[in-house]
Amino acid sequence: MDSTTSSPQNKLKFLQRGKKSTWLSSFNVTDSLGIILISNFAYNTLILFFLALLYGAQARLANKPAPSLVQLNTGETTAVEAIGNKERTAEVIKAFTIKTMSDLFTWTGRLPGKDGVPFSNLDSDPGVEINGKGRRRGKISTQAWKASFALADDFRDPFLLKLVDLTPSNVFKGKTQFAFVPQFVREPIKIKEGEWTIDLVGTLTVLDTTNNLPSYIPFNKQ
Repeated sequence: MDSTTSSPQNKLKFLQRGKKSTWLSSFNVTDSLGIILISNFAYNTLILFFLALLYGAQARLANKPAPSLVQLNTGETTAVEAIGNKERTAEVIKAFTIKTMSDLFTWTGRLPGKDGVPFSNLDSDPGVEINGKGRRRGKISTQAWKASFALADDFRDPFLLKLVDLTPSNVFKGKTQFAFVPQFVREPIKIKEGEWTIDLVGTLTVLDTTNNLPSYIPFNKQ
């Protein structure tokens, strides 16, 4: 037998030595277990991180004071903010000023009615008698008299007497109408607790119903 001829065992060893090594061949069970453990640790860490964020958000929400809600006459609810009993927001002050001045200087000869009621169907305004110093001075519109209660007590009486002089008797005969149209309201300035000063610019529109020709009187008050 030729000594150069290799035995089958030698050929097998030769083939095994000649085979290329790959990462898959070197991968064992221990490596798989390690990767699984690391992945599981990373996953749990991520979950804990999101749970911490959720807990923080819930804690902030629990410590946040509940909003105060009021229901409007329309049935809707709106959030309100608690402020001092003598504090007012700028928007409230401006809206109050415009509403009061409009009611004081709008004289149509008719009583206010519900929305949607035609002007011609409104009841006639009989006016309110104003007396000064023991004698009758005249009448002002009912709406102006109601709005005058928004004025300071020491200012209201002399203002009503002046308003009588400004209100023509033709208003209550339906021949003359006055309408106050606000055009500009400056931001209110606080002068002391519970008191503000505000500038109001508008136009007093006077309509003679006999010819429907309006005239305009500039209005600028503080």
